[in-house]
Amino acid sequence: MLKNNSEEQNRQKPSGMLKRSRSAWFLSRYAKGSANDTGYMRGYIVWGLMFGAVALLILFTAIRQFFPDERVVQRGESQYWGKMNISASRGEILDRRDSPLAISVPTVLFFIDPKNWDVQNAPMLREFFGEGMVRKFSQVLPGRYQIVKRNVRLDSAKRIIERKIPGLSFKHENLRVYPHGSLAFHILGYCDIDGHGQAGLEYAWDNLLFIQSQEFTTARMSKRSSDGYGGDVLDEISRIKLTLDVRFQEILEANLALAGKESNVKWATGVIMNPKTGEVLAMASYPTADGNTRHFSSPLVMMNNAVGRNYEPGSIFKPISMSIAIELGGTNKDMTYTCHGSMPLYDKVIHDVNNHAHGHQTLHQVLMNSCNIGMSLMAEKCPHYDAYKMLVQYGFGRKSGIDTAGEEAGLLRKPEEWRGTVTANTFIGQGIGVTAMQMVTAMSAIANGGKIFKPYIVDTVYGRDGKIVYKGRSKVRYQVISKETANFIRAGMEQVVAAGGGRAAKSKTVEIAGKTGTAQVAEHGQYIKGRHNASFIGMWPASAPEYVMVITLGEPTGGRYYGGQIAAPCFKKIVEEIEKVE
Repeated sequence: MLKNNSEEQNRQKPSGMLKRSRSAWFLSRYAKGSANDTGYMRGYIVWGLMFGAVALLILFTAIRQFFPDERVVQRGESQYWGKMNISASRGEILDRRDSPLAISVPTVLFFIDPKNWDVQNAPMLREFFGEGMVRKFSQVLPGRYQIVKRNVRLDSAKRIIERKIPGLSFKHENLRVYPHGSLAFHILGYCDIDGHGQAGLEYAWDNLLFIQSQEFTTARMSKRSSDGYGGDVLDEISRIKLTLDVRFQEILEANLALAGKESNVKWATGVIMNPKTGEVLAMASYPTADGNTRHFSSPLVMMNNAVGRNYEPGSIFKPISMSIAIELGGTNKDMTYTCHGSMPLYDKVIHDVNNHAHGHQTLHQVLMNSCNIGMSLMAEKCPHYDAYKMLVQYGFGRKSGIDTAGEEAGLLRKPEEWRGTVTANTFIGQGIGVTAMQMVTAMSAIANGGKIFKPYIVDTVYGRDGKIVYKGRSKVRYQVISKETANFIRAGMEQVVAAGGGRAAKSKTVEIAGKTGTAQVAEHGQYIKGRHNASFIGMWPASAPEYVMVITLGEPTGGRYYGGQIAAPCFKKIVEEIEKVE
């Protein structure tokens, strides 16, 4: 009943009042909803800010992790990591038979980082490195890298490493070794402790033989630990193969040193060449040194006398001069000369040894007697400019171009200066400066039928990939004389050994053709009394030469100084020993 009354009353209310009631209800509901929505929005903002802050923190951390500040990296690495150079093996040098002349062997370098070194451990170094290292590392040292000892052989290094001395680190390196000791020192040269070539072929080919060290990053050790880098060095190496025959080189050096000591010489040299190719089969210089030690008693031992020393050749030059005179028409094979022991020429007097008169002589006898008078007479018949040109073609007055360092060009006067007795003096081997290499190259033309070859000692060079990067080749520079003239001179040199001044070189093993020579030593334009160079140059077998060799003993003081007395016997002994090994 009540309900019906209410409904009735509501139906009786005016329509405007009804509308106002509904509006009020909606406003009330909206006000309540707005208050709730504001609370929700505030929550969303707070959580959004918190999430953004966390995201920024993560992003910043990631950037720092993957793209750190360079200064931080450097500082961190300097504290915890170290850069270490691990040396690679230097290229090999081999003889023509692949016998090793210069190799690199693995060794170990021991070092200490002072920042990670406890000075209380210094006494532990005494057993292996001596008292000096104990004193050095008993105090605080600067830097981050102090060498204890280099080039320790592997067997010794193993014992040191097994001791595990705290703070003592190590790395592999290589030591340059010459298996034959001092053999071929003046050809090979030597390396410094870091493996860089300092002389000889080691220096000339350093850019190929030397391999740049590899850099590795290693953890720095603490004061309570010991460790090192034991990685492998590079296996691929370059190789240089020479024309040298180690057997010939050993024979030449041994006999040159023996003759040098017996005659108490100041210096000596010898070269053996293949006259058919220009290949240098052996080249020696005395005194010598051992590249393994890198300690040299004087600058004299460093000089390669075969290419770096100029000296007057004396009478070993006469076969060359006679060949020029024949080619230029200054004499002929049937010419004879009369020697009275001395002869006035311009404002000088030409003498033979002890003014000995050789009498009537053929050209071969002029060589056999080493007659200065006969050589001077034929010299006067030769045009100066033409003779000079032929001497240049023979290789005098310029470098031979052999592929080794320190070569001298010799001394040859310009033809404009060939006045008075200059031509005669030149033809008898005075007033001209030569090297042993020039002499053996020129004499090879007498042996091979008149051809001048460019001498060479490097046969083949292989890169690290095994490919050939350089190839030495036989090269004819000139046909300086005819084959007939060469054969005639060679026959005369056979007579020199058979019955002339070179009899001390006569061998029962093989026939030798050669020529002796004794020259005074000049200083400041004046010959010094009592100072001489003794030489012998020759070829064998005499009828068809396969080898040409020159031996020069510089300034002997043992009493005898003639080439026929001291150089010829040395030559003979070398030839006979080579014949045994061939």
